[in-house]
Amino acid sequence: MGSYTWLARHVLAPGMDLLRGTHTIRCLKDLEASQWWPPERVEQLQSERLRRLIHHAYERVPYYRRLMDDSGVSPDAVRTASDLAKLPALTKVDIREHVGEMLAEGFPRRELLDGHTGGSTGTPLAFYSSREARLSHGMARSLRALEWAGLRPGDRTVRVIKRRPAGAVEGAPFERISHRLNRESFEDCAEFSDSSLPLVVEHIERLRPRALRGYASAVCIIAEFIRDSGMPSPDVGAVVVGGEQVFAEQRALLREVFRTEPFSRYSSFENFDIAMECEAHTGMHVAAEDLIVEIVDDGGHPVEPGRQGRVLVTSLHEYGMPLIRYDTDDESSFVPGACACGRALPRLSDVVGKTGNTIFTPSGKRLSPLTLGSSGLAPLGIRQFQFIQEELDRVTVKVVPGTGLSDAEAQALSVRLKAHYARTLGDDVRVDVVVVDRIEPTPAGKHLFLISKVSPPPHPRAGSTENA
Repeated sequence: MGSYTWLARHVLAPGMDLLRGTHTIRCLKDLEASQWWPPERVEQLQSERLRRLIHHAYERVPYYRRLMDDSGVSPDAVRTASDLAKLPALTKVDIREHVGEMLAEGFPRRELLDGHTGGSTGTPLAFYSSREARLSHGMARSLRALEWAGLRPGDRTVRVIKRRPAGAVEGAPFERISHRLNRESFEDCAEFSDSSLPLVVEHIERLRPRALRGYASAVCIIAEFIRDSGMPSPDVGAVVVGGEQVFAEQRALLREVFRTEPFSRYSSFENFDIAMECEAHTGMHVAAEDLIVEIVDDGGHPVEPGRQGRVLVTSLHEYGMPLIRYDTDDESSFVPGACACGRALPRLSDVVGKTGNTIFTPSGKRLSPLTLGSSGLAPLGIRQFQFIQEELDRVTVKVVPGTGLSDAEAQALSVRLKAHYARTLGDDVRVDVVVVDRIEPTPAGKHLFLISKVSPPPHPRAGSTENA
C-alpha cells in the first residue's frame, strides 16, 4: 500500500464519512472480514438481518403489510432466505403502481435519496434509497469488490461513463470531493468518435492508471479502436467492466488489447454492487452479507445451481423503501462448487439481459447503450422504450407512455424526446420517436434495449492522414 492509498484509506475516507454522516469504512472493514467466513456463518447473519427487515416492512410499509396479509404470510414465517419464496416477486410494474405505499412510515424524508434507472431491458424505473443503504453499505460493497481486482481507495483510475449534468445527483458536492480524493479521472463515452478516441487513448496513457473501469460496451469501443487503428495499447492495470452483459467476444477483445483478464461486475442503481469476479475469474461472488440473491423460474421458485433463471435481489439494509424479492429483469445461474480463492460467498455466472450493441453515426460517433440518457425517462412517465438503428443516419426510438398521460401529453413528450436525442446523436442522424402501446419481446421473451443492424465504419489506421 502506497503512502497516498494509506492516507486515503485511514484519513481521507474516514473524514468523508464524518462529513457525510455515513460509515462506509466501518462497513468495509466488516465485509473484509466476513468474506472469509464459512457459509453457515454468512447464512446466519443473512437470516438475522432478513427477520429484522421483514418485521420492519410489515409494521411500517403499507404495501408489504397488505401483501403479507393477502398472501396469508405472517412476518414470523419468513426467517431464512428459503422462506422468501412464500412471498411474490416484486416487479418494476409493482413499484411504479405502488411507490407511495412502499415508503416506510415515519422514515425521515431527509434520509431518502431519489433514484432512477434506464433499465437494462428498456424498462425505466424511479425509486428511493436510504442514505444508509446506498452510501454506507452500498459503497462499502463497491470498495470491497474493487479490492478483489487489486484496487485500494486512492489508486488512480480512469472511469468510462456518461457524464451527468452538474447538480443532477443529490449529494453531488460530496461526490465530486470523493472523486478528487480517489484520484478518479473520467472519459465521457457519449462523446466517443473517430476524432476523439485518439485523444482518449493518449490521455489514458499519460495517466498510467491502476484500473480502467466502465460500461462493458463503452470500454470495448476504446479497445476496438486501439486494435483496429494500430495505436499502442496503454498500460491500464486492471480492467473492471459492468453495467451490461459481458459477452465472450468482448472479454476476449479486452484480454487481447489490454493484456489482462477483465473483472466482470454486476451492479444496479437499485442495489449498488451485487456481485463481482475475484482473482480466480470463475464467476461473480455475491455480497451475501448484505443482499439475498435468488435464481428462480417463471413461477418464482428456486432453481438448482447451474440452471439459468430470473435474478431476484433483496437488500437487507434498505429500510426506507424496501425492495423484497426485486425482479431485476436479468437472468443468471449459481455456479456450483467452491471457488479456488477460498471465499465461500455464492457465485453467479454471466448475467444475461444487459445488451452490448453500439450506435454508430456518419460523423464517427460510437455510443454504447447506457450513454443514451435513458435513466431520465422514468420521471417523464415512460414505461418502456427501445432504440432501433437500421441505417447509419437514422435511429428510431420506440416509447410506451404511462397510462396517466393524455394523447396531447404523449405527443408533447414525443417532440421533447426527438429534440433530446437529436442533440445526443448529432445533426447527421435522423431521429424518429414512435409512441406505441407495446414493444414486442424477442421469441425468447427478452425486451431488448437496443437493436442495431448497422456495421461499424472502419477506424483510420494510426499515422493515417485520412482525417487530417
